[in-house]
Amino acid sequence: MSKASEKRELILKNAKQVFIRKGFDRVTMKDIIEECGISRGGIYLYFSTVDEIFIEVVKKHNQEKIECIRTSIEKNQDFNQLVDEFFADQKRRLLNMDKSMFVAMMEFCFAHKNVSDRDFYTEQFYNTKVIILEILKFGQKAGAITAKNIERLADSILFLIEGLRSLAVSSEISGELVDEQLQVGRGLIYSDLF
Repeated sequence: MSKASEKRELILKNAKQVFIRKGFDRVTMKDIIEECGISRGGIYLYFSTVDEIFIEVVKKHNQEKIECIRTSIEKNQDFNQLVDEFFADQKRRLLNMDKSMFVAMMEFCFAHKNVSDRDFYTEQFYNTKVIILEILKFGQKAGAITAKNIERLADSILFLIEGLRSLAVSSEISGELVDEQLQVGRGLIYSDLF
């Protein structure tokens, strides 16, 4: 990796921590500069605005999640284990919203009303669906599920998870409720409803 690529990665890694701690609305370039321990001029060689950094952080974060699932599938991981890991990860995220990018993403969405920003948010929202679809396609190929319409099934699981995320951000959510609802999602995967 070149020195420039390393510096860019350092900025994104540290900026992600700032967004997790402060959300989106309260983050300034100064916050990111201080977190990175670089000069003001140093950061502007790579990024012009907080928005630009945020968009790159989110894209990188989501791409890493997709690559992780694809790697598990390529290793021919057991389908049931993959499903269990997916839902365990969702539970961990839901119960630790203070350590996630979700609040920052919601703030970004509410602060940006132009079409390109809304398109970006929609694309990131559906990245979770991409992950779910990868898992479901693997399940179909392995003969582990009978669902015919995995697009619709993925949408149902996505909306269940997004509803739980919204609840987790707006109020306190119990581990018991999360377990119950994620069990519903798991049940949908193995049902013949789709």
